[in-house]
Amino acid sequence: MRTIREPYAADAADHARWTESNRALWDTWTEVHVRSDHYDVRGFLAGGESLQSFEPEELGPVAGRSLLHLQCHFGLDTLSWARRGAQVTGVDFSPSAVGQANAIAAQADLPAEFVCAQLYDLPPRFDHAFDIVYVSFGSLVWLPDIDRWARSAARYLAPGGVLYVAEYHPMVHVLDFDEDADGPRLRYPYFHRAEPVTHDLDGSYAEPGSGAAVAGYTWAHSLGEIVTGVIRAGLRPEFLHEYPSAWFPMLPYLERRADGRYWLPARIEGECPLLFTLRATAPGAPA
Repeated sequence: MRTIREPYAADAADHARWTESNRALWDTWTEVHVRSDHYDVRGFLAGGESLQSFEPEELGPVAGRSLLHLQCHFGLDTLSWARRGAQVTGVDFSPSAVGQANAIAAQADLPAEFVCAQLYDLPPRFDHAFDIVYVSFGSLVWLPDIDRWARSAARYLAPGGVLYVAEYHPMVHVLDFDEDADGPRLRYPYFHRAEPVTHDLDGSYAEPGSGAAVAGYTWAHSLGEIVTGVIRAGLRPEFLHEYPSAWFPMLPYLERRADGRYWLPARIEGECPLLFTLRATAPGAPA
């Protein structure tokens, strides 16, 4: 269940409480996710990867390039880029997630560095150090300040470096997630508010109803706010792509089609984007 209240001015104590609740949620979720079919760690260790097919196509060759993955969870996407030859560093604020990421990297015999930290609080050695800053699905909604996120991403990019974001479309977070609904309906804010949407969760998106009941807090960021934040941070967008399907039933009423992907039900005449990708470059020539 998700609830929203009227906008108000959040203070530092609010943000500290929300952050600690979210950290506890992701610590709990990590233990569920590493054994879930959704993430399929066993398949990854057998040589698979967790990236969507369009990600390597859009980002291009990564062999020999340094890549920083912000909000990496327990590192499967990070290590998928390492398997493609990138020199990877993953950052996450969950100690449980970082511990699992290191364990999986060791089992897979893949070189990687994982750092337990807020993405805003990385040491100076990270400044302007990376050819690629990568942000993957389910990251931005957990951040209260999209402009600060964009400035951090820009700060860590080397001259000429690339920010690549592959994310759930903000429209997805506007739609009702009630499993009893027979189709999408607008319920939640699309534009940013200071106070988050409050989640009373039973399980996670990977294992619904698993009994991992923890409160969580997320924030709306419109697509315009995300792109504008990237521009304000001094980066130059190269493309913004939107996709009408996903690789799993992220909404309970999505239907699997012959292509193996999940779409809005055929009975619905309209369309809605479910995913987006954004690529932007830092000023200057690559070293």
